[in-house]
Amino acid sequence: MRALLFDPFAGASGDMTIGCLLDLGADQSMVSAAIESLGCRLEVRKEQKSHILATRAIVTSDKRFHSIDQAISLLQNANLPPPAKERALGILDTLSSAESKVHGFSKENARFHEIGALDALADIAGSCAALYSLDVDKVFSRPISVGEGYVESAHGLLPVPGPAALEILRSNQIPWRSGPIEGELLTPTGVAIFAHIVDEFLDEYPCIRAKRVGYGAGSRDLSLPNALRAVIGDLSHHHLNPDQVVQLETNVDDVTGEVLGNLIDILMDAGALDACVAPAVMKKGRPGNTITVIARQDDMEKLSRLIMQQTGSLGIRIFPSLHRYVAEREAKSVTVKINGSLYNASAKISRLGDAIINIKPEFEDCKMIAARTGLALKAVMRIVEEEGWKQART
Repeated sequence: MRALLFDPFAGASGDMTIGCLLDLGADQSMVSAAIESLGCRLEVRKEQKSHILATRAIVTSDKRFHSIDQAISLLQNANLPPPAKERALGILDTLSSAESKVHGFSKENARFHEIGALDALADIAGSCAALYSLDVDKVFSRPISVGEGYVESAHGLLPVPGPAALEILRSNQIPWRSGPIEGELLTPTGVAIFAHIVDEFLDEYPCIRAKRVGYGAGSRDLSLPNALRAVIGDLSHHHLNPDQVVQLETNVDDVTGEVLGNLIDILMDAGALDACVAPAVMKKGRPGNTITVIARQDDMEKLSRLIMQQTGSLGIRIFPSLHRYVAEREAKSVTVKINGSLYNASAKISRLGDAIINIKPEFEDCKMIAARTGLALKAVMRIVEEEGWKQART
């Protein structure tokens, strides 16, 4: 997998994103054409940021747009490939939604600040054109550093991150961290671009074989390299799918085995990715059980409520943002011939790239076949698994 990995240790802005992607080898002519079609100018030059050579993308314009409809029209007529244009319109919608939420106006009447400037619109178009030209399979990013303290605005001092940037971080569930210096490091345009170009945010660097490294220079000189860093390379575990999950956990000491077994069925039906119960020794030596559930973040509250309702637990421990790798999986119908008759059973096939690592017959289907044929359940499961291997290889 050809992957792009951002490391926004000094935050992100629209011009930093363009500069970073150009430094990685994006097509400058395509980026310039997109920006110039909006009536702006692009200047590209090299600058030192704390002794690191970075690409500075300077977009200039003396014009502004005055409504969301005008901005949409400008992007719709921009010189962009259709996929890049669709992404640019999505970024604009994210920005206008955040501004309207913060200021209490509809999107049509939102009070534009940063995004009212035409060069910000060009930053969006330029970033989308640059990413399109790089032709990567997937985009990752580490959490974004936003700075800390306060920033001057037309309305006086505002806390960092600014209200519009924070709303975009919240509404898109983007992980961020304060610091590492005083001041604003993340702009609304920068975070809106990240919300639409990043497929997944990772707490740690994945195993990647770096092919190119790029730095996009910011406009200020700071006590750290004011640059957006990114890497293009091949993921070492390209056969594994990265995934972000949470873990729910609680201890109970007065719940029967029947209730716990039923709870697992309820949780799996409600969207849990995995659930198990393990025996535990509780306080004063009482026997009990530990309930553990793996789930997506969006299902965290729903599943916690189910555990408390079904068991009477007074609290659920949450371990957030667990990173895991999962094999590719697919369900396939397997046809088997037993005693002259044909039967269909579902089987889950797990793969690492092109290699099959496991085939697991569906229990209920095999149980039904065993009942109809009089064979032992384990014999039916073996037959389905063997036939599954044959069919999966053809």
